[in-house]
Amino acid sequence: MSNKVPNPQGGKINSLQAAIDRVATGQPAFCLHQAWGIGVIRAYDEAAKRFTVDFPEQNKKAHAMDAAFFLGKIEIINPNGAVASAYADDTKEKIAGMVANDPAGIVKALLDESPTGTCSSYALEANLERIHFASLAAGKDRAAAFKAWWTKGRAVLRKDRAVLVPERKGGLYALLVAPQDLGEDLFAQYEGAPNLERKLALLEELADSATAETRSAANEANLAKVSSDLAKAVNALSTARRRDNLPVILCGIWNRDKFFRPAVETVETVTPTASDIIALCSESDLAFIALNIPHTTEKIRSLLDLVRAHHGDNWADRAFDLLRNRDIGTTKSGSAKLVSECIAYLCDQELSAHVANRFAQWLETRELRAPVIIWVIKNRTSKKYAEIVNRLINPSLLGAILASVDTESLESNSTARIPLANELIKDRELIADILAPASGPKTDSETIFDLTRTMLSSQGFDQMTKKALLSRLAKIEPHVQRLAQSKHTDTEAEEKELVVSNSSKEEKERELEDIVKVRLPAIKEAIQIAKEHGDLKENSEYKMARQDHDTLAARRAELDSVLKKARITDFKEAKVDSISIGSTVTLLRGSDQVQITYDILGAWDGKPEENILSYISPLAKQFLNHKPGETFVTNINGKAETWKVITITRWIDKRK
Repeated sequence: MSNKVPNPQGGKINSLQAAIDRVATGQPAFCLHQAWGIGVIRAYDEAAKRFTVDFPEQNKKAHAMDAAFFLGKIEIINPNGAVASAYADDTKEKIAGMVANDPAGIVKALLDESPTGTCSSYALEANLERIHFASLAAGKDRAAAFKAWWTKGRAVLRKDRAVLVPERKGGLYALLVAPQDLGEDLFAQYEGAPNLERKLALLEELADSATAETRSAANEANLAKVSSDLAKAVNALSTARRRDNLPVILCGIWNRDKFFRPAVETVETVTPTASDIIALCSESDLAFIALNIPHTTEKIRSLLDLVRAHHGDNWADRAFDLLRNRDIGTTKSGSAKLVSECIAYLCDQELSAHVANRFAQWLETRELRAPVIIWVIKNRTSKKYAEIVNRLINPSLLGAILASVDTESLESNSTARIPLANELIKDRELIADILAPASGPKTDSETIFDLTRTMLSSQGFDQMTKKALLSRLAKIEPHVQRLAQSKHTDTEAEEKELVVSNSSKEEKERELEDIVKVRLPAIKEAIQIAKEHGDLKENSEYKMARQDHDTLAARRAELDSVLKKARITDFKEAKVDSISIGSTVTLLRGSDQVQITYDILGAWDGKPEENILSYISPLAKQFLNHKPGETFVTNINGKAETWKVITITRWIDKRK
C-alpha cells in the first residue's frame, strides 16, 4: 500500500482575533457552533463586543452574539477550507459544482487540510454533510439526500487510487501517494485482501481498468493465484450459502478472463471455467444467477451463451424458464434489462415464432410475469417484435395486468413500488389500445364490465387512481360508471384491527407527518402559483397540482384510518404448534419440491422478495393455523398450490 501524503499546511485556525480582523476588511469569517452548526460571521461591533452571525443550517440570519461567548465555546474555522468555502459567497458555486460532479475532490480537499493527511470517517462525514447541505435545494430531506449522495460518492472514492477508504465505520480515510504502477498496486491489495468478497471486488476493478494501466499484473503467475482462489470458492459451494455464491463466483471468473485475456489467449479454458459453474446449476440455480448478476448487455448475453453451449438443443427451453421464473416477477428481483436481452437473444437465433407462441400460452394460463408484460406494453408498436406482440394485445392482457398488480400488492401491502401498476397509470393510451384498437373491433361490453369489476376490486390501486382508470374505461364503455357507485373495496378497511410491528407503525406515522407538514403545504403553494398563470381550463400545471393534491389527501385519509386500527405487537405471542402471526415456517412446495422459509409478520411488514409475508396477504392468510407435518392447498387467483409444513419456529427467537 502507498504511503500517506504528508501535509505542509498547519492545523486549525482558532484565533478569534483573526476572525475580527477578517470581518474588518469586509470579508466574512466562519465558525462552528456545537448545536447550530456552521456560522458565517458577517460583522463585528467593537464597542458592544458583539458579532453578527448567520447560521444557515438553522435558517438563522443576523444573529447577535457576544464575543465572550465565543471563547472556548465556538470554534473559528479556516476561511479557506472546504467547509467555509461551501458557504462563502464567492466560492459556494464552485463547491456546489464539486458536490454534483466531483465528490472525491471534496474528500481530498478535506484530507489535505489535515496535518497528517488523515481523518476519521465520523469527522469526515460530518464535514461532508455540512458541505452537501450548503448546495441542497429547499424542502429536501437533509439526511436522506446526504445518505444517497454519499453512498454514490463513496463508491467512486473506492476507485480513486489517491485515497485510502476504510473498510469499517470509524476507520481512517487517508490521502495517499498515487501508485506508479496501478496493476501491481491493485494486485498487491488483492493478495492481501482479508476475504474472497474483497478479492473479487479488486479483481473487478482490475478487469474494468484500462489495459495500459494494469497490464503489468496480467501474467501467468498471477492468473494461477486468482484461479486457485476461485477453485477454492467452487469447492466450498456445498456450504449453506451455495446459491448466494454462484453468481458471485461466476462474475469472478468472467472478470478473471477479461483481465488476463490480453496476456493469456486460452484463459477461458483455465479451471475453473464459467462452464463449470453452469454445469453445477439446477433450473432454480440458473434463475438465481440470472437475477443476481449485474444486468448489463455483456453479462446477460454471456450467461445465455453459456446456457446455449451447455444445454445443446434444449438451451431455448432454459431461456424460456428464466422468463417464466416466479422470482422474475417480484419487485426487486425483476429486471427489465434481463427480459429485453433474453427476448432479443432468442429472436437473434431466429426463434421469434417460438417466443410468440410461448407468450400467448403464458397469457392464457396467467403465467406471463410482470416484467414480460411491461416489455409487451412498451413494444406494442414495434415493427421488429410485431410477430410477438400483435397477438398479445387483447383483453386477456389487461386481465393479466390487473391480476398481477393485485397479487403483488396483496403480498407486499404496497402500491408505490409496483412497476406494472405504474405502467398502466402513466400509459394513458394503453387501455384504449387494448379494448378499442384503431385497426380492429372494440371489445364487447360484457368483457369490459368484467375487467372493470376486477379493477375496482383490486388492492393495487388507491381510490383516486381507480377513478382515473375508470374514466378511461368509461370513454370506451360509458355504462361502466354505474359499477363504481356500488363498489366499495378496501382490505385494510374491512379489518377491525391491524396487528403491526412498532417499526412499521412508526414508518406510517412518518409518512403521514411528511404528507401533512411537507408535501401537502408544498402542493398547496404549487396550486396557488399555478392559479396565477391564467385560464384554469387550459392550465396543465394547475390540473397536475390538483391531481397531486387529491392523491395526497386520499393517502392522508387512508393513513389516518388504518393507524387508528393499529395494535403494536412484539411477536412474542407466536406459537410453535401452528402457524400464527410471528411464526417462521419452512414449507415444502409441491409443484417443484423446493423448501421455502417464510416469516409471517405484521400487517405492514410484508417484503415478499425477502420471503417476509404480511399476515393479511392472501398467501399468508391461507398458511395460518396449519400444524407441523400437515399438507394443505392454497389458491391464489385460481392457481392451486400444495404445501407441506416442515417446521414452525418463532421469528423473535432467531432475532436474539
